[in-house]
Amino acid sequence: SVFACDGYDIFNSWQSQMTQWDSGTATLTNTDVFIKIWDQVYDAGHFMNYDWTVKVDADAILVADRLRSHIAALRAPANQAIYLKNNIMDKGLGNNGFLGAVEVFSKVAILKYHDNKDGCLKTMGLQAGEDGFFKGCMDALGIPYMTDPDMFFPDISAGACNLQQRAAYHPLKAPKDWQCCLDIINGKPHTVEYGHCTLGYELDLNFEDDATLLVKKL
Repeated sequence: SVFACDGYDIFNSWQSQMTQWDSGTATLTNTDVFIKIWDQVYDAGHFMNYDWTVKVDADAILVADRLRSHIAALRAPANQAIYLKNNIMDKGLGNNGFLGAVEVFSKVAILKYHDNKDGCLKTMGLQAGEDGFFKGCMDALGIPYMTDPDMFFPDISAGACNLQQRAAYHPLKAPKDWQCCLDIINGKPHTVEYGHCTLGYELDLNFEDDATLLVKKL
């Protein structure tokens, strides 16, 4: 499960706003939310115990063992500032290889970001998605990237969780689809037709519905 990392923290966010652009499209403006989240990550200091930190949105599922294997296969240099691009989709659809549902940074990259975040904020502002902000900040600071083409590929169907080469799955916004994906990963098959999963059992939803963000450390 997503709690299979060597350590994790849970942070709460708040509802973000949508910005309408001249092109007629609308994007989520959530940069301010995640700047504050990363401030909390830094203040907690637990990330210092690990080489890598991965931010995972609440509607995503991370398979920690697979991500460890993916990172190991990259053979990234130790003790360097690095961020990972997580897809090789079309540049527009894939945000130039860095979609925000699953973001992976080395410890040194987080430290360098924190030392320079005010400059990034002053230069780039808040009117963008957080993935664009953090990728832009990393690039502006000269932090290099490595690419994991199979980290994840956006798919609203839990059936995509049968693809074992992926280290994460997103977006799974309905609790039934999230649980269906987790079951599939853990070897419990389900029928998924036209994006709809048949669990075959009643799902217990007796929990508070909030905008929880999970930040896990590898």
